[in-house]
Amino acid sequence: MGAAADASATADLADRHPGARAGFVFAGPDGPDDRDDVGAAIEAMYDRGLTDGLPVVPPTPTRVAAMLAGGPWAADDVLLVEQTRELVVTAYQAAVCAVMAGARPQYFPVVGAALDAMSDPSFFLHGPTTSTGGATVMVVVSGPVAAQIGLHGRENLFGPGFRANATIGRTIRLVQLHCLVALPGQLDKSTQGWPGKFSLCFTENTEASPWEPVHVALGFDQGASTVTIFAAESGHNVVNHGAGDAEPLLATFADAMAALGSFSPGRSVVVFAPEHAAKLSGWSRRAVQEYLYEHAVRDLATLKRTGKIEDDPSAEVDWHGRWRAAGSQEIAPGDDRILVHRGWSPDDILVLVGGGTAGGHSSFFPSWSRGRSVALVTREVAK
Repeated sequence: MGAAADASATADLADRHPGARAGFVFAGPDGPDDRDDVGAAIEAMYDRGLTDGLPVVPPTPTRVAAMLAGGPWAADDVLLVEQTRELVVTAYQAAVCAVMAGARPQYFPVVGAALDAMSDPSFFLHGPTTSTGGATVMVVVSGPVAAQIGLHGRENLFGPGFRANATIGRTIRLVQLHCLVALPGQLDKSTQGWPGKFSLCFTENTEASPWEPVHVALGFDQGASTVTIFAAESGHNVVNHGAGDAEPLLATFADAMAALGSFSPGRSVVVFAPEHAAKLSGWSRRAVQEYLYEHAVRDLATLKRTGKIEDDPSAEVDWHGRWRAAGSQEIAPGDDRILVHRGWSPDDILVLVGGGTAGGHSSFFPSWSRGRSVALVTREVAK
C-alpha cells in the first residue's frame, strides 16, 4: 500500500493511542507478491525494535483493518487496562499486534477476551509482566470457538505447528512488549524467562476427557466459548507409564506439585494426557482436585529449613489454611508434623485434559511468584 492518504489516516489513528510505540504506523508494501519490499519491511521492524525476536508480519493499514473487522470492537474501544501504570490498549493497538503475530481475523475475538481477562484487578497484570519470576500469560480456550478457528489440543499442544495456538499467544506477548512497553531488561525483569513467554495458548482435548469442558465446569452454557488466563511459570513434565489406576497416578502428580522448587500458596494448572485421563474415568473433576490438594504437601520443618518460608517473625500465618510464605524460620517442636498444602483450597487447581493419545506424559504448571500470585480469570468470547 503506502499511499499517502492511507499512511496519514493510520498515523492520525495511532497518535490517539499513547500506549503505541513508534513503528505502529507502518506505511509499507501491501502486496504479498512484492517479496523484496516485504523482506525490507521485516528488517525495518527489527531495526525499530518491534519484534519479539522472530520476524513479524508488516502491519499495513489494510491488514490492520481486516483484523479489526474480525471482532466486534471499534478501533478506539479499550480492550485492556493496566491499572498500575494507568495504560490502556485499544482494539486498534491489539489488531496491530495480532497482524504482526501472524494471526487471522477470526482469532481476534479470542484475543479480545484474553485482554479483557488481563484487565481484571485480581490478575494484577503489572506483577507477572515485570517480575523476576518469568511468568507468561497462559491462555486456555474452551468451547466451540476452539474448533471453529483451529485451536489445537492434541499432540504437541504446547509446542510448534499450529497457527491459532502460536499466534494468539504471540499476540498477547506483543501487546505486553509494545503497548505496555514490557521490554526485557527494562520493565520485564525476568531472571531467566522461558520459551512459553513467546506464546502459550491451547485448548482442551474434550474427546479424551472424562469430564465436562472447562467452560461448562465454570458455569457457562455448553454453546458458549471462554478464555481462561493464568500467570504460569515453566511447566513440569509428569511422567508415569506404570500406574494401573487412579490413586498411584495422582500421587505422582501430587508429588510433582509439592516439589520444593515451585512450592507456594499459589494456584496450579494440571493438564492430564489422555492416557492418564483414561485412568481417572471413575473420578469426578472435583475428586481429583481434592486429592491433589490433600496430598500436595510439605512439612513445615522442611519448608523452614530450606528457606521456602522467608524469615518474618512478626508474620501471622495459618499453616492449615490461607498461609503465606513468610514467618519465623526457627524450627519449633512439632513442625515436622505440620503439613502445609500447595495453594489454599482444591479450587486453586484447574484440571483439564490435553495432548495426544499415546504416552504417559502430562503437565503441571505452577503459578507465578513464590507467594499467593494472581487469580485464574475467565471471560466469555464475543460471538
